Amino acid sequence: MIFALGLQAKDDGFGGKWVLDKKGNQPDGCPKKLETAIKQDDSGLTLESRFQEPETGVVPLLYLGIMATKVRLSSNGQVQQNTIGPFQMASKSTLDGKQLQTEWTAAIEGSQVQGHWTQRLSDDGKHMTWEITETTADGAPERQATLYFVRK
Repeated sequence: MIFALGLQAKDDGFGGKWVLDKKGNQPDGCPKKLETAIKQDDSGLTLESRFQEPETGVVPLLYLGIMATKVRLSSNGQVQQNTIGPFQMASKSTLDGKQLQTEWTAAIEGSQVQGHWTQRLSDDGKHMTWEITETTADGAPERQATLYFVRK
């Protein structure tokens, strides 16, 4: 929750409820109706998300970890394990002020998939960008997307 006193908002860092910015230039194929609640504490962040399931029933690899009901990220560079559907995802995150960097890897059908997330807060704390990069070990081209969120 955001508590306001006059026009001044409390700085909750990444903590709070976030929704895709309908005014933002969202990439094709991005998760529909994505909402993410982030709980931030001294040891890391917990992301709990809701989204519309893709019509195909298949989540694009680019959004692995983003289209997940619950993911825990450390904020001190320690390895954090998450189970996402049938996959194990290992991640390392570092938090530096208004920027969270996450490197992750997962084994999918015998292949390694790697990704990088950069989440940035706007100076006023009301907007967040989530830059996503994903690569596979099979030599497929790197895929990228940027999602734009507003604090709810």
